[in-house]
Amino acid sequence: MLLKGSSPAKVLVASTSPDAVNHNAPIRDALRDGFAEVLGASAVRSSPLELAEEAVAGFRPSLVVALGSVAVDAAPLRALARSVRRVGARLAFWLHDDPYEFDYGPKAETLADHVFTNDRWALPHYRHPSVSHLPLAACRRTHDRPVRPMAERSLDLFFCGAAFPNRIALLERAQGSLAGRRVEVRGAGWPAALPFAENTRLSPAAMADRASMARLTLAIGRDLDIANRRCQLPASTPGPRVFEAALAGAPQLCFAAGLEILDAFEEGREILLFDDVDEIAEAIARSHREPAAFEAMAERARARALDAHTYRHRAETILAVMAA
Repeated sequence: MLLKGSSPAKVLVASTSPDAVNHNAPIRDALRDGFAEVLGASAVRSSPLELAEEAVAGFRPSLVVALGSVAVDAAPLRALARSVRRVGARLAFWLHDDPYEFDYGPKAETLADHVFTNDRWALPHYRHPSVSHLPLAACRRTHDRPVRPMAERSLDLFFCGAAFPNRIALLERAQGSLAGRRVEVRGAGWPAALPFAENTRLSPAAMADRASMARLTLAIGRDLDIANRRCQLPASTPGPRVFEAALAGAPQLCFAAGLEILDAFEEGREILLFDDVDEIAEAIARSHREPAAFEAMAERARARALDAHTYRHRAETILAVMAA
């Protein structure tokens, strides 16, 4: 495969913030694996930001994909860009915290040949001449699980994620209707008042294991901005957990903050949507009455993720865009 300018594709995936503060470092290696599926392992490397300049000089890639958040002011992104130019490579930023950190976007725009944003509604608000929408995805190596029979699932409901205010409020309202159900919530910042919540960070593989053991996995988006004052953009694109849980064989109940999720999964066949907390208990009860229907829904969602929403698919998109 050739990139623009007829250069054989060699790709380095680097983070945009130091690993000491980068909770999404596993996505870097997931994207590396995606590129390796397309180009072969010898044509791909990954690097933490701290070692990226050295990696660029030694590997001499034709494309560097800088992945992550650009909110850390001390991150040496200009030095990374200079190292990329010295070897004649192209530099793409894939920003995965839009729109919550959209105001930091100009830091990437001044350095990038191309900007990929994880959020569709953020796309038209960028000023860079070369911008694309690219959602995050799931990793086959980390998240793929066979669909487990419903009778073997030890949880009724599972959620994994940080305790943003909207998530706390939703689960507090649902708490009464979930009495007697096997509910597990994991993440950081959860209040002690939620007895089923535990402040434990799960590895990506452990998250997939727990989701595969639940009759239903909740998908609740984030509602907490870090730097989104300029345009005050609402989020539109579902986060990566929807794709990860689908690949893990989990039937999903997704809070309907918007309808872009229906571009990825079909409501009623691959996922369920809800907009009222009473629907959570109703969906759990239905999973007990109709286990075969929920297993079939999980199978279809997993097949959809394998067909369109892994990091191999995202790598193919990046290569196609950068070759155009």
